[in-house]
Amino acid sequence: MAKDSASCCGVNLAAARRVFLKFLGQWPGRSAGCEIVPGYEGESGRCFLGSGANRRLRWRVFSSSLATIFVAMGAPVAVGQGQTVGQGQTVAKPAAPAKDAKAIVAAARARVEETDVRAQGRLVEVAANGTRTTSRLVLESHAFPDAVRTLAIVTAPDHTVDRYWVTEDREGHTTIAASKAGGAPARLAVERWSDTVAGTVFYPEDFANGQFFWARQMLMGVEKYGARECNVLKSEPGPGQPSVYRSVTTWMDEKTGAPVLVQAVTRNGGTTKQFVFYGIERIGGLWLSRQIEATENGKPGSSLLIVDHGSPHAHLQRKDFEERLPAASGNAQGSGQ
Repeated sequence: MAKDSASCCGVNLAAARRVFLKFLGQWPGRSAGCEIVPGYEGESGRCFLGSGANRRLRWRVFSSSLATIFVAMGAPVAVGQGQTVGQGQTVAKPAAPAKDAKAIVAAARARVEETDVRAQGRLVEVAANGTRTTSRLVLESHAFPDAVRTLAIVTAPDHTVDRYWVTEDREGHTTIAASKAGGAPARLAVERWSDTVAGTVFYPEDFANGQFFWARQMLMGVEKYGARECNVLKSEPGPGQPSVYRSVTTWMDEKTGAPVLVQAVTRNGGTTKQFVFYGIERIGGLWLSRQIEATENGKPGSSLLIVDHGSPHAHLQRKDFEERLPAASGNAQGSGQ
């Protein structure tokens, strides 16, 4: 039988695949192995997410961080029995045994350590009156033997370019450097990690996924968020693990391990952020999110991190993360090359 006429149960597989890929859009690297998770898109409506955003994004940079959007993100707050988060209801179950917590943390760390992502998209600040301000975003993240390195390049509407270099080692220690408006790169003090990025709710630290490597990891139980059963993991930094967050709580789908919600609480206790992950898909063997919505208590409006296209296997190298400006400093097309 010819390849194009292959069928199963009376269905022309080639035709079905073409329709499927057309539905998915233009994400490079998508193939027949790309799987949409039913119920994620819009499932929870509009929610208050947990850290400045993300998720981990870490995308892992969405995978777990924005570098797991890729990037995950966030810091958590303990959620009580039957508490509602935004419009996504959480129904708590008894906490799982401690050995399960270790396995969940190990799996989350393993996902971060697989990071090799390049993505292009947008950061969108949505005001209370609905007005939108959009900045272009380039995200690159790769797990090296010594640390996960992430580069975020943000181009504002006035064409000024900010760059953030985030490094997180296996001991939960994070460092951040920045180049603002094309200036020379400089190390940011921890107090500056909560500076807003392009006027959004996202912080520079939200481009990291370091919470899974923090000293204190607590499994708060299993909760239903929307249509998903989720493991709820609360992470707190220990000595020598700088962060603007006191805690980050991540709701991870039991079946896929993908983060669907993150709540983050700042050290001064005055700010709680929430990140909701939408459009979660399996791409190249990784669960990645196409969009993260971030909100902050007491602040009207919200912020969106939207991925338009990218690659989950970018084959990035250490030179891609050197803290320097490219020859044409206004160019935001890549990693400073």
